Amino acid sequence: MSHTLTIRHLGPIEHCELTPDKFTVLTGPQSNGKSTVAKAIYFFRTVKQDVLNIMMQGGPARSTGIQNANWRKTVERRMRDKFLELFGTTWIMPDDLYLKYSFKKDVFIEVKLQPSRDDYEKNYISFEFGQKILDYFEEREQRNYLSMTAGQRKTEEETLAQLLDDDYEAVFIPAGRNLITLLSTQLNYIFTSLEASQLRNIDYLTKRYTELILKMKDSFSAGLTGFAAKAKADPENYPKYKTNQPSINVLLKKSREILQGDYRYVDGDERLYLDPRRYVKINYTSSGQQEIVWVLNLLTYYLVTGKKVLLMIEEPESHLYPNAQQEVAELLSLFANAGNEVLVTTHSPYILGSFNYMLLAAQTGHSKREMIKQIVDWKNWISPDHISAWFVEKGEVRSALDGSEDCILIQNELIDEASTRINDRSDRILEQMYEEG
Repeated sequence: MSHTLTIRHLGPIEHCELTPDKFTVLTGPQSNGKSTVAKAIYFFRTVKQDVLNIMMQGGPARSTGIQNANWRKTVERRMRDKFLELFGTTWIMPDDLYLKYSFKKDVFIEVKLQPSRDDYEKNYISFEFGQKILDYFEEREQRNYLSMTAGQRKTEEETLAQLLDDDYEAVFIPAGRNLITLLSTQLNYIFTSLEASQLRNIDYLTKRYTELILKMKDSFSAGLTGFAAKAKADPENYPKYKTNQPSINVLLKKSREILQGDYRYVDGDERLYLDPRRYVKINYTSSGQQEIVWVLNLLTYYLVTGKKVLLMIEEPESHLYPNAQQEVAELLSLFANAGNEVLVTTHSPYILGSFNYMLLAAQTGHSKREMIKQIVDWKNWISPDHISAWFVEKGEVRSALDGSEDCILIQNELIDEASTRINDRSDRILEQMYEEG
């Protein structure tokens, strides 16, 4: 994959040029633009799903209710709505805002602003597509999507994946997950009772994440282990399950250790079973358990079903004890090594430090590899050829990888600058104490 992202003047980001990889890390101070970069990648990587949704709704005319709607305008309309929900109104954005995502040579999408004809103070969003994407739209103008079969959908998915060099489904797990878990029993009511105008006020990524949870809850009526066993017994799913079985076994074991129980969805309740008979409703568990439970559920779901996803997760460390943060970092690398892509935004030195030892393990000489496998499971190793790490600060994005010591690692000074300052102040205080003595 050779995707590239360019951003100029979007939110706190003044300038950004980066290449995502199989394993992508974004770090840096809060409110400096990590989420903006992650959301921009998500915006472009979900264009494929926008196109497929239009097809499943019967094509441009049927999905918009406009008789003469064409493919380009319909896709632009979907992208415009999504952009506004992700980033807010363009009326107050700078005139020179610019985004570009290149999927491969001559296959790209650009986002710009253009002034309103009626009001010079208002800017409206516009899109430019590479010629191959325009050709794709043109080819589909003559096709009928009123009754797509499963076979037709699969063919269209494969064509889009080849065009965009992307056969992954983008899944975004936002920060603040414990609030969604806390409201577990009210989610259906909230989403069915709110009017369309009220739903639009809910953060786009939170809304998509909540919809995903609501759709998947029933899958876990027998817990993660029961879900895995059911998938294993399914002849259609078994080949995918078998491929990922070693990773699934690790994930199921680690999930129980991190949660200190087994998740199940029973009689409309999300529960954490402490043993076969005792349970706690999920909205009464700790904030750490609430934050991580659906991260673990989603990792399990996608590994068990063998669906290829780009998993984008904000702050996987939230409310977790350092040991659990380390375990989650290992599970994310395990997930990537099972044929998926992972993007992480994090402030945690424990998460970043864990990524570093997994990177270091993968770069060990062949003569030492068997010994290193006893320290770090080889399924958790992070290949230096498939990682990109970026430091986001003061509107700029720069590489956070350091290859000066004959191996590639995330720069130590970026991992925990606070500890360096804290230790320095402690040393200075101790020096003064001894001098006085």
